[in-house]
Amino acid sequence: MSIEPEKLAIHGGRPVRQTPFPPFPDYGEEEIAAAVAVLKSGKLARQSGSKVGEFEKSYAEKFGVKHALAVSSGTAAIHVAISALGIGPGDDVIATSHSFAGSATPIVHAGAVPVFADIDPRTFNIDPRSIAEKITPYTKAIIPVHLNGCPADMDPILEIARKHNLFVIEDAAQAHGAQYKGRMAGTIGSFGCFSFWEDKLITTAGEGGMVLTNDDDLAKKARMVHHHGELKEDGAYYKGERLYLHSMLGYNFRMTEIQGAIGLAQLAKLDGYIQQRRENAHLLTELLSGVPGIIPPYEPDYAFHVFYKYILRIDRKVINADAKAFVEALTAEGIPCSRRYPTPLHQQPVFTEHRGFGGGKAPFEKPWYQGETNYGSGLPNAEQLPGELVRIMMRPTLSAQDMRDVADAVKKVAIYFGVEG
Repeated sequence: MSIEPEKLAIHGGRPVRQTPFPPFPDYGEEEIAAAVAVLKSGKLARQSGSKVGEFEKSYAEKFGVKHALAVSSGTAAIHVAISALGIGPGDDVIATSHSFAGSATPIVHAGAVPVFADIDPRTFNIDPRSIAEKITPYTKAIIPVHLNGCPADMDPILEIARKHNLFVIEDAAQAHGAQYKGRMAGTIGSFGCFSFWEDKLITTAGEGGMVLTNDDDLAKKARMVHHHGELKEDGAYYKGERLYLHSMLGYNFRMTEIQGAIGLAQLAKLDGYIQQRRENAHLLTELLSGVPGIIPPYEPDYAFHVFYKYILRIDRKVINADAKAFVEALTAEGIPCSRRYPTPLHQQPVFTEHRGFGGGKAPFEKPWYQGETNYGSGLPNAEQLPGELVRIMMRPTLSAQDMRDVADAVKKVAIYFGVEG
């Protein structure tokens, strides 16, 4: 016997949720006091202050690595890693097609070419089997993304990297505190890259990033890349004469002192944030258990998932709507949600049309690159899943009642769009 569907809010019905959800990030007195103290000190740049260096030290200790380098964004972190590894023209870098563009565009900025791999249909992370199929004589590195807070399956990725002598750069922008078989995401490859954008697990006043490594030489090169190709240690910028000696190409990817101070305050809250996210996510999964056509997030045995986002998959055999229609209906019910990366990277115009540098479309075409770039198709999971994935916000500021409202709204929409409905 089928359940009679309620009238959806998008069709004039009563919304499940009629009050706003709590905001995030929720800066407290700790962050405000830290920022004000920096302003009063007059030392706003890392060259003159100490807070960025303190943040780096605390982050390295928290994640159990030798070196941490604070930068201006998560995308900048990937730029730094790629440049420090010497990746450039003529090289391939294998990346996932289901991610934010910042996971792949730094490859092109370095003069290399991204080769996109397919994704696992359960975790939505890069599929090691697809990586193995994409290896060419030009492949230099692999960039697995720990998407939505769930670590990628690193052991087979590392095995492929060892077999072919490749670097591994972890994009942990969405996975602060996540673990793979007890190891912290972002500490397993040659480099780990994090983002502190305003809605990430922790933030440094809207923008920011971090680069982790255990390699002394790579750490030195990374520090040079982020500071115009100069090598300067904290506290030494203004001691004696500055020679303005630039030993390699670099950028200005430095973090500001206000960001470093806020980052220190946020880092102290990370464990509590993760605990609340996990409690909320597990409650929501329990509440959605048994709802026809709704597939909650998969948690592999190897993973400690931190739920940066809560991703539902809708079963199109049961739900007579795609992700776009489902999101529109759920949004009208008062639930903040969206589709998850609607267009895969290998179908984005910047790649399909080789929109690189200059009229010759470098670095995608000869003479800069001797390999083959076949964008636009050939990754079935990455092409199918965006039409089935719904992103539900997952914040540590949310309560159990908020989760119940989300679940009620998802059930209402799922029943309405049910094949039998």
